[in-house]
Amino acid sequence: MDIILGLILSLLATAIPALIYIAIIWWLDRYEREPLWLLTVTFLWGAVPAIILALVAQLILDYPFELLGPGLVASVGTYGITPPLTEETVKALAVLGIFLFYRREFDNVLDGIVYGALVGFGFSVTENLFAFLGTLFTEGWESWGMTVLLRVGLYALNHSFFTACTGAALGYARLSRETWQKVLVPLLGLGAAMVFHSLHNLGAVFAESTVCLSLVIATLVDWGGVLVLLVIMLLTARQERLWIASQLQEEVTTGLISPAEYTLAVTYLDRFRTRWRALTREGWQRWRQWGRFFNLVTELSFKKHQLQAAGEGVTTVQLIDRLRQQIRDLRLQMGLEPIQTAVFCTRCGAALSSQHRFCPKCGQEVQSKEG
Repeated sequence: MDIILGLILSLLATAIPALIYIAIIWWLDRYEREPLWLLTVTFLWGAVPAIILALVAQLILDYPFELLGPGLVASVGTYGITPPLTEETVKALAVLGIFLFYRREFDNVLDGIVYGALVGFGFSVTENLFAFLGTLFTEGWESWGMTVLLRVGLYALNHSFFTACTGAALGYARLSRETWQKVLVPLLGLGAAMVFHSLHNLGAVFAESTVCLSLVIATLVDWGGVLVLLVIMLLTARQERLWIASQLQEEVTTGLISPAEYTLAVTYLDRFRTRWRALTREGWQRWRQWGRFFNLVTELSFKKHQLQAAGEGVTTVQLIDRLRQQIRDLRLQMGLEPIQTAVFCTRCGAALSSQHRFCPKCGQEVQSKEG
Protein backbone atom coordinates (compact mmCIF):
# COMPACT_ATOMS: atom_id res chain seq x y z
CA MET A 1 0.00 0.00 0.00
CA ASP A 2 2.85 2.36 0.84
CA ILE A 3 4.37 1.71 -2.58
CA ILE A 4 1.18 2.66 -4.42
CA LEU A 5 0.56 5.69 -2.19
CA GLY A 6 4.16 6.78 -2.52
CA LEU A 7 4.04 6.49 -6.31
CA ILE A 8 0.80 8.48 -6.56
CA LEU A 9 1.95 11.24 -4.19
CA SER A 10 5.35 11.44 -5.86
CA LEU A 11 3.73 11.79 -9.29
CA LEU A 12 1.43 14.54 -8.02
CA ALA A 13 4.26 16.31 -6.20
CA THR A 14 6.39 16.57 -9.31
CA ALA A 15 3.70 17.00 -11.99
CA ILE A 16 1.40 19.64 -10.44
CA PRO A 17 4.09 22.31 -9.78
CA ALA A 18 5.60 21.68 -13.22
CA LEU A 19 2.20 22.22 -14.89
CA ILE A 20 1.71 25.47 -12.96
CA TYR A 21 5.13 26.81 -13.99
CA ILE A 22 4.60 25.71 -17.60
CA ALA A 23 1.25 27.53 -17.68
CA ILE A 24 2.92 30.73 -16.43
CA ILE A 25 5.65 30.54 -19.08
CA TRP A 26 3.07 29.76 -21.77
CA TRP A 27 1.07 32.82 -20.73
CA LEU A 28 4.12 35.08 -20.85
CA ASP A 29 4.64 34.08 -24.49
CA ARG A 30 1.41 35.85 -25.30
CA TYR A 31 1.66 37.22 -28.84
CA GLU A 32 2.68 34.13 -30.79
CA ARG A 33 2.46 30.96 -28.76
CA GLU A 34 4.40 27.97 -30.00
CA PRO A 35 2.55 24.93 -31.42
CA LEU A 36 1.28 22.64 -28.68
CA TRP A 37 2.63 19.55 -30.39
CA LEU A 38 6.13 21.05 -30.57
CA LEU A 39 6.05 22.06 -26.90
CA THR A 40 4.90 18.55 -26.00
CA VAL A 41 7.73 16.93 -27.96
CA THR A 42 10.20 19.32 -26.32
CA PHE A 43 8.92 18.41 -22.85
CA LEU A 44 8.99 14.68 -23.59
CA TRP A 45 12.56 14.91 -24.88
CA GLY A 46 13.62 16.27 -21.52
CA ALA A 47 11.57 13.68 -19.62
CA VAL A 48 12.78 10.50 -21.33
CA PRO A 49 15.57 10.54 -23.98
CA ALA A 50 17.57 13.30 -22.29
CA ILE A 51 17.50 11.43 -18.97
CA ILE A 52 18.65 8.18 -20.58
CA LEU A 53 21.40 9.79 -22.67
CA ALA A 54 22.66 11.79 -19.68
CA LEU A 55 22.81 8.70 -17.46
CA VAL A 56 24.76 6.71 -20.06
CA ALA A 57 27.22 9.56 -20.60
CA GLN A 58 27.67 10.06 -16.87
CA LEU A 59 28.44 6.37 -16.32
CA ILE A 60 31.26 6.69 -18.84
CA LEU A 61 32.65 10.05 -17.71
CA ASP A 62 32.38 9.25 -14.00
CA TYR A 63 34.58 6.16 -14.30
CA PRO A 64 37.95 8.00 -14.04
CA PHE A 65 36.76 9.83 -10.91
CA GLU A 66 35.55 6.60 -9.33
CA LEU A 67 39.03 5.15 -9.75
CA LEU A 68 40.29 7.83 -7.36
CA GLY A 69 38.13 6.44 -4.58
CA PRO A 70 36.01 8.44 -2.11
CA GLY A 71 37.17 11.99 -1.58
CA LEU A 72 36.71 15.64 -2.46
CA VAL A 73 38.18 15.35 -5.97
CA ALA A 74 35.87 12.48 -6.86
CA SER A 75 32.85 14.35 -5.47
CA VAL A 76 33.71 17.47 -7.43
CA GLY A 77 34.09 15.41 -10.59
CA THR A 78 30.95 13.30 -10.25
CA TYR A 79 28.71 16.19 -9.11
CA GLY A 80 30.32 19.41 -10.32
CA ILE A 81 31.68 18.35 -13.72
CA THR A 82 29.99 15.39 -15.39
CA PRO A 83 26.29 16.20 -14.67
CA PRO A 84 26.50 19.78 -15.97
CA LEU A 85 28.42 18.67 -19.08
CA THR A 86 26.18 15.74 -19.94
CA GLU A 87 22.76 16.99 -18.87
CA GLU A 88 23.01 20.46 -20.39
CA THR A 89 24.36 19.02 -23.64
CA VAL A 90 21.57 16.48 -24.12
CA LYS A 91 18.88 18.99 -23.10
CA ALA A 92 20.32 21.55 -25.51
CA LEU A 93 19.95 19.09 -28.39
CA ALA A 94 16.17 19.53 -28.36
CA VAL A 95 16.38 23.33 -28.50
CA LEU A 96 19.05 23.14 -31.21
CA GLY A 97 16.87 20.76 -33.22
CA ILE A 98 13.99 23.23 -33.19
CA PHE A 99 16.38 26.05 -34.07
CA LEU A 100 17.68 24.16 -37.11
CA PHE A 101 14.64 22.28 -38.41
CA TYR A 102 11.65 24.34 -37.24
CA ARG A 103 13.01 27.85 -37.70
CA ARG A 104 9.59 29.20 -38.56
CA GLU A 105 8.58 28.45 -34.95
CA PHE A 106 11.78 29.92 -33.45
CA ASP A 107 11.57 33.70 -33.69
CA ASN A 108 13.57 35.32 -30.90
CA VAL A 109 14.98 35.16 -27.38
CA LEU A 110 11.56 34.59 -25.80
CA ASP A 111 10.95 31.49 -27.92
CA GLY A 112 14.36 30.16 -26.97
CA ILE A 113 13.61 30.61 -23.27
CA VAL A 114 10.24 28.86 -23.65
CA TYR A 115 11.73 25.84 -25.43
CA GLY A 116 14.65 25.62 -23.02
CA ALA A 117 12.35 25.85 -20.01
CA LEU A 118 10.08 23.09 -21.38
CA VAL A 119 13.03 20.73 -21.84
CA GLY A 120 14.14 21.53 -18.30
CA PHE A 121 10.71 20.87 -16.82
CA GLY A 122 10.55 17.52 -18.57
CA PHE A 123 13.96 16.60 -17.19
CA SER A 124 12.97 17.77 -13.69
CA VAL A 125 9.74 15.77 -13.62
CA THR A 126 11.50 12.47 -14.30
CA GLU A 127 14.51 13.23 -12.10
CA ASN A 128 12.30 14.35 -9.22
CA LEU A 129 10.08 11.28 -9.49
CA PHE A 130 13.04 8.93 -9.11
CA ALA A 131 14.47 11.06 -6.30
CA PHE A 132 11.17 11.06 -4.38
CA LEU A 133 10.66 7.32 -4.71
CA GLY A 134 14.27 6.55 -3.85
CA THR A 135 14.14 8.71 -0.73
CA LEU A 136 10.81 7.24 0.36
CA PHE A 137 11.88 3.60 0.05
CA THR A 138 15.29 4.11 1.70
CA GLU A 139 14.67 6.80 4.34
CA GLY A 140 10.92 6.99 4.94
CA TRP A 141 8.16 9.57 4.74
CA GLU A 142 9.85 12.29 6.77
CA SER A 143 12.85 12.44 4.44
CA TRP A 144 10.47 12.18 1.47
CA GLY A 145 8.66 15.31 2.63
CA MET A 146 11.90 17.25 3.01
CA THR A 147 13.07 16.15 -0.45
CA VAL A 148 9.78 17.23 -2.00
CA LEU A 149 9.98 20.59 -0.23
CA LEU A 150 13.45 21.28 -1.57
CA ARG A 151 13.02 19.97 -5.11
CA VAL A 152 9.59 21.37 -5.99
CA GLY A 153 9.85 24.45 -3.81
CA LEU A 154 13.34 25.86 -3.54
CA TYR A 155 14.89 24.24 -6.62
CA ALA A 156 11.88 23.63 -8.89
CA LEU A 157 13.09 25.96 -11.67
CA ASN A 158 16.75 24.96 -11.76
CA HIS A 159 16.83 22.71 -14.82
CA SER A 160 14.54 25.08 -16.68
CA PHE A 161 16.76 28.03 -15.79
CA PHE A 162 19.92 26.25 -16.92
CA THR A 163 18.60 25.17 -20.33
CA ALA A 164 16.76 28.46 -20.85
CA CYS A 165 20.21 30.11 -20.93
CA THR A 166 21.03 27.99 -23.96
CA GLY A 167 17.66 28.74 -25.53
CA ALA A 168 17.99 32.49 -24.97
CA ALA A 169 21.40 32.47 -26.66
CA LEU A 170 20.01 30.60 -29.67
CA GLY A 171 17.15 33.11 -29.82
CA TYR A 172 19.66 35.95 -29.91
CA ALA A 173 21.58 34.21 -32.69
CA ARG A 174 18.31 33.81 -34.61
CA LEU A 175 18.22 37.57 -35.25
CA SER A 176 21.97 38.05 -35.79
CA ARG A 177 23.57 38.86 -39.13
CA GLU A 178 27.18 38.13 -38.23
CA THR A 179 28.39 34.53 -38.57
CA TRP A 180 30.56 34.77 -35.48
CA GLN A 181 27.53 35.77 -33.42
CA LYS A 182 25.50 32.86 -34.78
CA VAL A 183 28.24 30.46 -33.64
CA LEU A 184 29.76 32.05 -30.54
CA VAL A 185 26.65 33.27 -28.72
CA PRO A 186 24.96 29.82 -28.55
CA LEU A 187 28.21 28.31 -27.29
CA LEU A 188 28.39 30.99 -24.61
CA GLY A 189 24.78 30.26 -23.67
CA LEU A 190 25.50 26.55 -23.33
CA GLY A 191 28.61 27.37 -21.33
CA ALA A 192 26.58 29.59 -18.99
CA ALA A 193 24.06 26.77 -18.48
CA MET A 194 26.88 24.40 -17.53
CA VAL A 195 28.52 26.91 -15.19
CA PHE A 196 25.28 27.70 -13.32
CA HIS A 197 24.50 23.98 -13.09
CA SER A 198 27.97 23.28 -11.74
CA LEU A 199 27.75 26.09 -9.17
CA HIS A 200 24.49 24.65 -7.90
CA ASN A 201 25.90 21.13 -7.54
CA LEU A 202 29.14 22.30 -5.98
CA GLY A 203 27.13 24.28 -3.45
CA ALA A 204 25.82 20.96 -2.16
CA VAL A 205 29.25 19.30 -2.31
CA PHE A 206 30.84 21.97 -0.10
CA ALA A 207 27.79 22.52 2.11
CA GLU A 208 29.14 20.59 5.09
CA SER A 209 32.61 22.12 5.04
CA THR A 210 31.23 25.68 4.66
CA VAL A 211 28.38 25.29 7.18
CA CYS A 212 25.88 25.51 4.29
CA LEU A 213 27.23 28.88 3.13
CA SER A 214 28.10 27.47 -0.30
CA LEU A 215 24.57 26.08 -0.64
CA VAL A 216 23.08 29.46 0.26
CA ILE A 217 25.24 31.20 -2.32
CA ALA A 218 24.33 28.64 -4.98
CA THR A 219 20.63 29.07 -4.19
CA LEU A 220 20.89 32.85 -4.48
CA VAL A 221 22.63 32.45 -7.85
CA ASP A 222 19.87 30.08 -9.00
CA TRP A 223 17.05 32.44 -8.10
CA GLY A 224 18.95 35.49 -9.28
CA GLY A 225 19.30 33.85 -12.68
CA VAL A 226 15.60 32.96 -12.75
CA LEU A 227 14.67 36.58 -12.02
CA VAL A 228 17.01 37.85 -14.74
CA LEU A 229 15.39 35.49 -17.27
CA LEU A 230 11.94 36.62 -16.14
CA VAL A 231 12.90 40.25 -16.76
CA ILE A 232 14.28 39.29 -20.18
CA MET A 233 11.01 37.53 -21.02
CA LEU A 234 8.95 40.58 -20.06
CA LEU A 235 11.21 42.94 -22.01
CA THR A 236 11.14 40.66 -25.04
CA ALA A 237 7.33 40.45 -24.89
CA ARG A 238 7.25 44.25 -24.88
CA GLN A 239 9.64 44.30 -27.84
CA GLU A 240 7.38 41.88 -29.70
CA ARG A 241 4.48 44.29 -29.25
CA LEU A 242 6.59 47.08 -30.71
CA TRP A 243 7.53 44.90 -33.68
CA ILE A 244 3.87 44.18 -34.33
CA ALA A 245 2.95 47.87 -34.07
CA SER A 246 5.70 49.03 -36.44
CA GLN A 247 5.59 46.23 -38.99
CA LEU A 248 1.80 46.22 -39.39
CA GLN A 249 1.64 49.94 -40.22
CA GLU A 250 2.78 49.13 -43.74
CA GLU A 251 0.07 46.47 -44.02
CA VAL A 252 -2.57 49.07 -43.12
CA THR A 253 -1.32 51.56 -45.68
CA THR A 254 -1.24 48.89 -48.41
CA GLY A 255 -4.76 47.75 -47.54
CA LEU A 256 -4.00 44.26 -46.18
CA ILE A 257 -5.71 44.97 -42.85
CA SER A 258 -7.92 47.79 -41.64
CA PRO A 259 -7.00 50.47 -39.08
CA ALA A 260 -9.47 48.90 -36.65
CA GLU A 261 -7.86 45.47 -37.06
CA TYR A 262 -4.44 47.04 -36.58
CA THR A 263 -5.58 48.59 -33.28
CA LEU A 264 -6.89 45.23 -32.06
CA ALA A 265 -3.72 43.37 -33.06
CA VAL A 266 -1.12 45.50 -31.29
CA THR A 267 -2.19 44.87 -27.68
CA TYR A 268 -2.79 41.57 -25.95
CA LEU A 269 -5.73 42.86 -23.92
CA ASP A 270 -7.59 43.99 -27.05
CA ARG A 271 -6.93 40.62 -28.65
CA PHE A 272 -8.33 38.85 -25.61
CA ARG A 273 -11.44 41.04 -25.52
CA THR A 274 -12.06 40.54 -29.24
CA ARG A 275 -11.85 36.76 -29.00
CA TRP A 276 -13.97 36.68 -25.85
CA ARG A 277 -16.72 38.73 -27.51
CA ALA A 278 -16.52 36.46 -30.54
CA LEU A 279 -16.86 33.36 -28.37
CA THR A 280 -19.79 34.64 -26.31
CA ARG A 281 -21.71 36.31 -29.15
CA GLU A 282 -20.84 34.41 -32.32
CA GLY A 283 -19.57 31.03 -31.21
CA TRP A 284 -16.54 28.79 -31.24
CA GLN A 285 -15.82 29.07 -34.95
CA ARG A 286 -15.57 32.86 -34.82
CA TRP A 287 -13.32 32.65 -31.77
CA ARG A 288 -10.98 30.36 -33.69
CA GLN A 289 -11.00 32.64 -36.76
CA TRP A 290 -9.95 35.66 -34.73
CA GLY A 291 -7.26 33.59 -33.08
CA ARG A 292 -5.90 32.54 -36.46
CA PHE A 293 -6.07 36.12 -37.71
CA PHE A 294 -4.00 37.41 -34.79
CA ASN A 295 -1.52 34.55 -35.20
CA LEU A 296 -1.06 35.30 -38.89
CA VAL A 297 -0.52 39.05 -38.49
CA THR A 298 1.89 38.41 -35.62
CA GLU A 299 3.91 35.90 -37.61
CA LEU A 300 3.93 38.30 -40.54
CA SER A 301 5.33 41.02 -38.27
CA PHE A 302 8.02 38.74 -36.88
CA LYS A 303 9.11 37.48 -40.30
CA LYS A 304 9.35 41.03 -41.63
CA HIS A 305 11.49 41.96 -38.63
CA GLN A 306 13.69 38.89 -39.15
CA LEU A 307 14.16 39.87 -42.79
CA GLN A 308 15.35 43.31 -41.71
CA ALA A 309 17.43 42.20 -38.71
CA ALA A 310 19.03 38.96 -39.92
CA GLY A 311 18.91 39.55 -43.65
CA GLU A 312 17.27 36.19 -44.37
CA GLY A 313 16.66 35.93 -48.08
CA VAL A 314 14.30 34.37 -50.59
CA THR A 315 12.72 31.82 -48.26
CA THR A 316 11.60 34.47 -45.78
CA VAL A 317 10.32 36.73 -48.57
CA GLN A 318 8.25 33.86 -49.94
CA LEU A 319 6.91 33.10 -46.47
CA ILE A 320 5.91 36.75 -46.02
CA ASP A 321 4.01 36.64 -49.32
CA ARG A 322 2.22 33.43 -48.28
CA LEU A 323 1.25 34.95 -44.95
CA ARG A 324 -0.21 38.00 -46.66
CA GLN A 325 -2.27 35.80 -48.94
CA GLN A 326 -3.48 33.72 -45.99
CA ILE A 327 -4.59 36.91 -44.25
CA ARG A 328 -6.49 38.05 -47.35
CA ASP A 329 -8.21 34.67 -47.63
CA LEU A 330 -9.09 34.63 -43.95
CA ARG A 331 -10.57 38.13 -44.06
CA LEU A 332 -12.84 36.99 -46.88
CA GLN A 333 -13.90 33.93 -44.88
CA MET A 334 -14.63 36.11 -41.85
CA GLY A 335 -16.62 38.61 -43.91
CA LEU A 336 -14.68 41.56 -42.52
CA GLU A 337 -15.43 45.06 -43.81
CA PRO A 338 -13.61 46.41 -46.89
CA ILE A 339 -10.37 48.26 -46.17
CA GLN A 340 -10.56 52.04 -45.80
CA THR A 341 -7.75 54.50 -46.41
CA ALA A 342 -5.49 54.65 -43.36
CA VAL A 343 -3.66 57.47 -41.63
CA PHE A 344 -1.31 57.39 -38.66
CA CYS A 345 -0.86 59.76 -35.74
CA THR A 346 2.54 61.45 -35.92
CA ARG A 347 2.88 61.51 -32.14
CA CYS A 348 1.91 58.00 -30.99
CA GLY A 349 1.72 56.07 -34.28
CA ALA A 350 -1.86 54.88 -33.71
CA ALA A 351 -3.76 53.75 -36.80
CA LEU A 352 -6.73 55.98 -37.62
CA SER A 353 -9.47 56.04 -40.18
CA SER A 354 -9.51 58.83 -42.72
CA GLN A 355 -12.49 60.38 -40.91
CA HIS A 356 -10.51 61.09 -37.74
CA ARG A 357 -9.54 64.70 -37.16
CA PHE A 358 -7.99 64.10 -33.74
CA CYS A 359 -6.22 60.98 -32.49
CA PRO A 360 -8.48 59.26 -29.93
CA LYS A 361 -5.39 57.86 -28.19
CA CYS A 362 -3.26 60.97 -27.57
CA GLY A 363 -5.50 63.83 -28.78
CA GLN A 364 -3.12 65.23 -31.39
CA GLU A 365 -4.61 66.71 -34.54
CA VAL A 366 -4.26 64.29 -37.41
CA GLN A 367 -1.69 65.50 -39.91
CA SER A 368 -0.38 62.17 -41.15
CA LYS A 369 -0.12 61.46 -44.81
CA GLU A 370 -2.64 59.09 -46.30
CA GLY A 371 -1.41 55.63 -47.27
